[in-house]
Amino acid sequence: MNEVKGKAEKTAQECFNRILLPTTGGYLTVFLSLILSIMISLCLVLILGARENLRRMQIECITDICMNNILAEYHRELLEQYDLFFIDTSYGTSYASYEQTAAHLEEYLTYNLGGEDIFLSSVYRNPTGLEVESVQITGVSAACDDGGAVLRRQAADVMSERIGITYLQQIADWLEVVKEYEMDTRDILAEQQAAVAELEAWEGSFGEETVDIEIPGENVVSFWEAGMLNLLILDTSSLSAASVQPQEYVSHRNCLQGTGMQSAVTFDDNFWDQLLFQEYVMQYTGCYGAEKENSCLKYQTEYILAGKGSDVENLQEIAYRLLAIRAVSNVLHLVTDKEKVKLIETVAGTLSTVLLMPELKIMFQTILVLTWALFESMCDVALLLAGYKVPLLKSAKDWHYSLEYMLGFDGNLDSVTQDEGLAYEDYLRILLCLQDKETTTFRLMDIMEMDIRQTDGNRYFRMDACIDGLQADIVFSSKDEKSYSISRSYGY
Repeated sequence: MNEVKGKAEKTAQECFNRILLPTTGGYLTVFLSLILSIMISLCLVLILGARENLRRMQIECITDICMNNILAEYHRELLEQYDLFFIDTSYGTSYASYEQTAAHLEEYLTYNLGGEDIFLSSVYRNPTGLEVESVQITGVSAACDDGGAVLRRQAADVMSERIGITYLQQIADWLEVVKEYEMDTRDILAEQQAAVAELEAWEGSFGEETVDIEIPGENVVSFWEAGMLNLLILDTSSLSAASVQPQEYVSHRNCLQGTGMQSAVTFDDNFWDQLLFQEYVMQYTGCYGAEKENSCLKYQTEYILAGKGSDVENLQEIAYRLLAIRAVSNVLHLVTDKEKVKLIETVAGTLSTVLLMPELKIMFQTILVLTWALFESMCDVALLLAGYKVPLLKSAKDWHYSLEYMLGFDGNLDSVTQDEGLAYEDYLRILLCLQDKETTTFRLMDIMEMDIRQTDGNRYFRMDACIDGLQADIVFSSKDEKSYSISRSYGY
């Protein structure tokens, strides 16, 4: 009985397998086909998305690398001599163009895309299939932009790390004194000449008498006008004979222009920034008594202030400007020092009495004050050029020459010394503060061109071809005819 039952169950199982299993297998095949099609599509989408993301990442990475490569092409001599970062877009040639910078950038991009590195060429062969389609420089920050503000920004940054506000405040205080007493605008020599002309108008015949008026201190002005350096400097043979043609440099030519300052960089270019820039000028240029080695002009700061073609002409011009400032200061002392005022009144009274013309006393007083101040100023500038110091405003102990000595002056200044006050370089700082910042900037760039052109490979160097920032628009294309664009701005 059990044997029959077992055979029946076995037969039923075999029938079930024959009937049901093929049907279930068909259902599974359709289901798997549907699932696999969806999964394959998803995988393809993910692969395409990964490729697109890889391309975009590659574009960004390579662009950043190559933009930094462009910045790494900063001019080495400009950095070494002046601590400034600029790219010379002439690249040592006589032709300056921003297109050359674009060509350099395209070369770097192509090289980095091609995987031509000797160590990586076996494993990296541009799997994304990207190529550089176009490179355009759409914006640059050039040294001459905004009246030289681009250069001033870098110069101010250099000095801000070296000097403090206390030092700058001292210069600001000197400038305030100069402006308060009109030392930068008042012309004592012109006032003296006008006073002399007014006095000379009284010469001539009055009735039966002929009046011949002797001008006190007239020889002082004659020495002033004859050539000041021969009087102020004992050994003029030591003066530099260097000269240049100013028209060959950036301040005298039409400059290449960029698109202005980078928007990402803030630079106020305010009063304190100007003081920092002027201190940069003092630190990086030579002047009389502190000449810079291997420089084209020896008196570079004087050139920046005067703009003449030779060292002697520039020094002569600065000497006259210093005389003008010192003359105003000395007049201020003479009219406030009671003893000197009394002496001047006495001498003027004597001179007018001798002529029997007391009405001329005031004129004589004016001439004596102005001429004595001019004479003392010659001593002051001689001291400055000799390496001594002179206070901006004098006291009685700082005064050197008597009225009697001035009236008998024969062309030879007695030797004196002065160790308190402002040095020659300090007065140059004041003159720089009084000068227009753009004029200072472009003449400084003249000096940079002069000196850098003397170095190897820089014969055609020009500051207006130098940039410190650029914006590039780059278009990439792929083998599947897709296009990708990217814009980047980089600068120092």
